[in-house]
Amino acid sequence: MKTALLSALLTITFCVTAVLGLGVWCPARAADVSVPVIPAVSAVKDTAKAGHAYIGVAKCKICHMPYFKAWAETPHAKAFARLNVAKKEDKDPKCVKCHTTGCGTGGYNPAKATPDFSGVQCEACHGPGADYMKMAVMKDSAKAKAAGLIYPVSESVCVKCHNKESPNFKGFDYAKYLAKGVHKVEKKVPAVK
Repeated sequence: MKTALLSALLTITFCVTAVLGLGVWCPARAADVSVPVIPAVSAVKDTAKAGHAYIGVAKCKICHMPYFKAWAETPHAKAFARLNVAKKEDKDPKCVKCHTTGCGTGGYNPAKATPDFSGVQCEACHGPGADYMKMAVMKDSAKAKAAGLIYPVSESVCVKCHNKESPNFKGFDYAKYLAKGVHKVEKKVPAVK
């Protein structure tokens, strides 16, 4: 009994430490090694959002693994890889702004080709996470939203990229995609309301 309690406390300590950005991996997640790993990065200042900073999907997945796994299978996760390198789309600001996270606002940096922010990650839709990622903030919906969390995600967030500026735009039906779920998970997982 004491061993189980001690083990649980150590696991929680490691997870909280990881969430706070101290680089310790949560042992409870060790079995998830088959999921593609995106390197953790330090928070990058977001000049467009009142000092909020991007942290990257590697930190989000520590507490939201079911959502991360579901997202990893979506076109959003693979958005940057879909750019045509031969046509230099991976360098074109018109393309990169929607195929990365936080381009031009403190996330993806085309000059450095920062892979930590490739693809349409959590923060592209939910806002830069450095200020709301702490457990004490995330558990309180009002605090999380005040710290920059965008939840629920509205159509206005989606149409920043899903619009006529895209050369591949074929229309966008928000209700249809909302019903499909951007990162649908099999079982119910508590989320900020």
